[in-house]
Parts: sequence; C-alpha cells; structure tokens
Amino acid sequence: MFKLNLKIALRNLFKNKGYAAINIGGLAIGLTAFVLLLLFVNHEANYDKWSPELKNVYQVREYHDFFTPDNKQYWQQINESRIAGVLKEKVPQFKYVTKASRGWGDGYSIKIDRNAPVIVKDIVDADSLFFKVFPYQFINGDGSTAMNEPNTIVLKQSVAIQLFGTDKVVGKQLKLVRWRSDEGNLMTITGVVKNPSASESLAFTAVIHTGEREKDPDQISSSNYTGIYAKTEKQIDTNVLNKTLLNVYTDYKKALLKARGETFNDFYKAKSRKPGLKVLPLSEVYSNPSFSENWLDKIKPIIALSIFLLIISVINFVNLATAQSVQRAKEVGVKKVLGAYKKQLVLQFLIESAIQTLSALFITIILVELLLPSFSSHFDVQLSFWHSNHLLPIIAQLFGLFVFITLLAGFYPAIILAKYNPVKVLKGNYESSFKGMALRNGLVVLQFIIAVTFIIGIGVMYKQNSYMANKDLGFDRDKLINISTNYDTDDPFVESVKRIAGVKYVATTTQVMGNTFNTPRELTFNNQKFDINAVTVTMDALPALGVKVISGRIFAKEYAQDTINSVVINQAAANLLGKNLVGKTFTSGSNKDVFQIVGVIKNYNNESFEKAVLPTIYKVTHLGGSSNTNNLLVRFDNDHYQSAIKTIEAEWKKVYPDFPMMYTSVEDSFQKELKPSLRLMQIVVLFSVISVILSLLGLFALSTFMAKRRTKEIAIRKILGASNLELINMLNRSFLILVIIANLISWPIAFILTRKWLEGFAYRIEMPFWPFAIATLTSVIIAILTVSLQARKAAVNNPVDALKYE
Repeated sequence: MFKLNLKIALRNLFKNKGYAAINIGGLAIGLTAFVLLLLFVNHEANYDKWSPELKNVYQVREYHDFFTPDNKQYWQQINESRIAGVLKEKVPQFKYVTKASRGWGDGYSIKIDRNAPVIVKDIVDADSLFFKVFPYQFINGDGSTAMNEPNTIVLKQSVAIQLFGTDKVVGKQLKLVRWRSDEGNLMTITGVVKNPSASESLAFTAVIHTGEREKDPDQISSSNYTGIYAKTEKQIDTNVLNKTLLNVYTDYKKALLKARGETFNDFYKAKSRKPGLKVLPLSEVYSNPSFSENWLDKIKPIIALSIFLLIISVINFVNLATAQSVQRAKEVGVKKVLGAYKKQLVLQFLIESAIQTLSALFITIILVELLLPSFSSHFDVQLSFWHSNHLLPIIAQLFGLFVFITLLAGFYPAIILAKYNPVKVLKGNYESSFKGMALRNGLVVLQFIIAVTFIIGIGVMYKQNSYMANKDLGFDRDKLINISTNYDTDDPFVESVKRIAGVKYVATTTQVMGNTFNTPRELTFNNQKFDINAVTVTMDALPALGVKVISGRIFAKEYAQDTINSVVINQAAANLLGKNLVGKTFTSGSNKDVFQIVGVIKNYNNESFEKAVLPTIYKVTHLGGSSNTNNLLVRFDNDHYQSAIKTIEAEWKKVYPDFPMMYTSVEDSFQKELKPSLRLMQIVVLFSVISVILSLLGLFALSTFMAKRRTKEIAIRKILGASNLELINMLNRSFLILVIIANLISWPIAFILTRKWLEGFAYRIEMPFWPFAIATLTSVIIAILTVSLQARKAAVNNPVDALKYE
C-alpha cells in the first residue's frame, strides 16, 4: 500500500510540476532562513559548555556604579578586588576563587626576538588559581604549575601557532608591552591550551601571571577592580547562596567604609544606592551582559522575521493543496467508493507532503552551505553546518522540523480531502464549499498581512537610519582621527605631531564616539545637589571636536582662569541646572571647590543613538579630579591627510618602537555605531522581498485555479455580452478585497511593532505615514497585476471550447 501511495504521490507531483516547484521552492526559501537562524541560536546558546566541569563554575557580580555608561548602578562583571579574599575566607562552598582581569584597550604588544611587534587582543591577567577554576586542556605544559611563578604566560594553541608557527613553545620567551611607554616584561611560556570546542564568555588569547592579581591595594582608600570566578565541589542553589553573599558583602562594606571614615548609611541610603553581591552560573554569563541587551533580545526581530517567512511558505503549501482539492476530490470519491479508509487517504496525502518537504530540505541544505559565509560575516560569528561541533543535535532539530512542517503543511489538507462525501464529490458539489473558500481566503489575508508589515517595516527603518546618518551630532566628525593613546604633558610624540604640516589641533577627551568613559560627579548649585558627568579635557579638545557654542565661550589660552576653575557645560546640563548660567558658579568635591561656568555648548553624541547625551561639565583643570583617557584627537586642516597620518606613524615608531600605533577615524566610529541598525534593515529588506515574492507566487497559483474553476461561469458571461475587461474586474474583485482587508489589519500591527523598535533609540523620528501608504499601494498594484495576468488568459478563451470542455 505504501508503495502504491508513493507512486500516486510522485505521479501527482510530476503532473502539477509548476505548483510543485512553487511549493518546494517556497518551503526551501522559508526553511533556509529558519535553518540559518537555528545555526546562529545553537552557536549563541552553547557558550561556556565546552566542558562538563564548567557546571560548577560561577561568576561573581557586584552591584555598583563604577565606570558605568550612565553613572547608575548595574550588576557588573568587575568587582572590587578585595572581595575575592573575603569570599575565600567567609564562603566555604567555594573550593577555589580566582581573579582575572580582561585585556584592556586595543590589546597588548608582543615582541618576539627582533621581529616587528604584534598587537594581540584579549590577554587576561590572572592569579595562580586560574586553571584550578577553568578546566582547560593543556597540550603542552602542566596546568597545576603553569601559573605558579610571576612573569609567565599560557597561550591558546591557535595564538601559539600564529606567533611561532608551532605549538611546541613551552620554555620560550616573549616581550609583553602593555602600553606605549611600557618598557615591557619578558614572559616565559609555561603552557599551551587547546582551543575549546564552543565559545567562551571569558574569551582570551593568552593568560598572563604578572603577580598583580595576587595582591590588593595597600591604601584603604584605593580600589582595584577585576573579574572574580569561583568553583564549587558540586552544583549549588544560587538563590540560597546569594542570600549568604549579600550578608557577607554588607558586613565587608560596613567595615571598609568605617576604615575610610564613612558610614554605611551615608554611602548607600543618602545616595539612593543599594549594596549587592551575587553569583551567576558560568553558562548564564554570556546571556546576561551588564549593560547591553542579551543576544536573544538582540535577535528577536530576526527570529520573528524567520518564523514569519516560514509561515508564508507553509501558507503557500496549504493554499495550493486545498486549491487543488477540486481536481483531487473525484480521485478521493472514487477511492472511497472502492473501499478506501479515511486513514489510508490521510496517509497518502501526508506522503505527498513529506516528499515535498524532504525535497525542500535538500535544497535548503545546499542554500545554507552557499549562504553561510555571508551570513556568518553579517553577524560576526564563525558558523558551520557539516563541520559543526553540534551536528547531531542540528540534524535532530532538522528532523523535528521536517516532521513539524510535514504535519503542519500536509495534515489539514489531508483531513479536508479525506472527509469528502463521495456522493457529493462525484456530483461536483464541493467546488463552492464555503469552508474551503474561507480557509484559502483567510490564508491569503494572513500572507499579505505579513508581507505588508514587512514593507512598512522597511520604510520606517529606512527613515530612522537616514535620520541617524544625517543627524547633526553636535560636532564635526570629518578630518578627525582618534589615536589610542594617552595625552601626557610635554609628551615628545604629541609635540612632534603638532609640528606636522596639515595638523590643526591635537587634544584629548574621554567623550569620543567609539571610546567613551563617563565619570560621575556631584555638584551643588543654588543649594541643590545634582549628579552630573565630568570630563577633563585639554585646551584644544572642544575646538578639535568642532562643537557648537550656544552661549558664552569655550576654553581659550587667552584666559588664565580656564586652567584654574572654569568649566563649560553642555545643553543637557544647562537644562538640568536652569537658565542664564554663564558666569554663575557651583561647588563640587569634598573640598567644595568653586567652579565658574564660562560657556554652554550644544549636546554632542559620543555614544550610540540608543543613549541620551548625559548632562556633562568639561574642565581643563584637574581640580576636583581628572578623567584619564586613551584618546588622542588629531584634527587636520584639509581633506588630503593620508600623508600626514604616515608622518605621524613614523614619529610614533621613533618614540615607541615596541608598540604599534592604533588609530581610527571618528567617521568610521560613527558608521560602526550605525552598523547594528543597518544590519537589521538589510535582513528586513531581504526577508521582505522574499515574502512578497512568495506571496505573489501563492496568489498567482490561486488565481490560476480560481480562473480554471470558474471556466464555465466566464464562458456563459461572455456569451451573454460581458467584455474582457468586465471579466478581469470580476476575477480581480475577490482578491482585491482580501488584500485591502490584509492592509487594514497590518496597519495597527506594523505601527505597534515599529514604534516599539523606535523606542529603543533616544533620538528617533516621529512615526511617518508614507510607509503605510506605499505598502498598501504596492500590495494592491502587485495583486491586481498578478491576478490580471491569469484573469486575462481565462477571459480571452473561446467560450465554445470552455462549454464543450465543461
């Protein structure tokens, strides 16, 4: 019986080759998007799952406001270093506690013998217990002793091969330079570890042991922040442990603040802060970043788009299967008369569905292999299908998807066809069944709702991205580069750069797009306290940025006071403090230093558009503290500055031969901030085009069947005098109503979704009307043209032939 059903299924597919191609091709496209997403989700969900021992490893997180983007408290991955010692002493559940500081800046410079220095990123400085907590597999060296001595380094296998051409490097030495003027440390390689099979939240290229992580600051008033990880003998209930940790942390903070001459209440309650310490299982660290959205929230729009695309593909399948019901109805009726059971008929139609789904999956795998490099590049990940470490789970997921799609796309049509009453069918009475028409019409409406929503989404995203790309940032980003280095007084490199032809300004500030640090300050103005962002700049920083002055002036060498206690504030700070602020003073700091406001500048965006510009004061003086930077701004006086950059690089090599110069243009940093939104828009555009094409293919096939089904009606109307145009309008009318209904439903859906997306931006457009109008007009025109092609074919046929056929 199975063999017979298979033969019938194949015969029907070859008999309706055009519709089978639409079905299989549509499913393949929808499945391709879904499988690519599946590969990405598997990659992201498998962080920190490369060893079974990791289930007993936890990351410690402290709730504080040090170095936060908006000066508010967050659960941060860096903790005050003394906490590690407290945990070792007070929490017996922890077998090992290790401190590990992530690599900072643009990386460290590594110099081997007389070779040119190479920048290596993600070098972690850890204490001697690091490999007691993290179970890395040592290819060379001994993990139990590799970190015992200072000035030792353990390399990842890939990095060892990159630097030396081999992983047999234990005992060799390299020079590690941590910043430009660092004399460097000679590091002995004590081990090489295998690259894990899955991604790591604490990703590193090498682990160094300088000895600095073994100790805490000597001064009670000083703090040092580092990552802290702990390992237990067995898995623990984090909810219970976190209650213990909070009590331990509270006692520790009370003792520390008392030693510093502060009280616990003044530090926390008076400033609306809260103490907090907790642990997270390592497997949850990547999905819970401190400041940004987790990976799942970021790709929710992509997940929705992929699912919608798959739904459209399935809708096409169901629509075409039910649309062919008239042709298959007589077959079912005859089989029932001959004694076929309902379950046999259902099985027959499910086999047909399975063949098409299997064919679509085969095409999908080919498309995935072709598209995977571009998809991986788009999301900055390394994905693989056949060479994936999770191939078996992926195959199991694809099998589940195959069964799901087969049942979803084939079960309903199979049930409908198998339910046919053989007497009615053989009389030809099912053609006008309201049930069959309602299903197809509903699916067409759903298909166009998705397609129109996609088109509206494209319009809104284009408008927002255009707004961001052309928004006045409050500063001039042209002819401006940012070198990753500090600005020191009387720095020979800085002095040499100032003398280079074409260089207009050389300055520094923490507020540069792509590399911003926010430092909170409390000030008192008109007997009121305000929390504000404070930035120490050089005299030429604001002119170098090309900021726009609203009132007063910016810093100038002509005013000696500017180096003593003058400040410039931005518009956000002015809105916070009040009006007519130029010339007024405020106090700040424990010594109640007095500062005078000499100017107000327009807000300038130094971070992404998701964040509002913070109220900020700018000062040249170091009075009241300073903001250390890793930015050196260089403004050129013309557009042809490449030769000047080469001269700057030559000067750098003279002064800092062991550390390569790293720089980026501020324009490139700006484009990098736009990249996530542009990526999402590109995906939406691609999926929208595919969804519209699939909807049109489905509509084309449905209109063909509609025209065939109404062959007799069209012939009679033509004989009675109906013109071709009237017949085309008649066939168009039913589909046009469906498309208009779909548009009316999609408008509120698209409005809610796009508004929610826009709310993620601190600076955004007002909801535009034209994407809604264009989406409606486009869908209506496309539907009319698609249906009209088929309607015209039916209308111009000879009615005598049609009636003879009927």
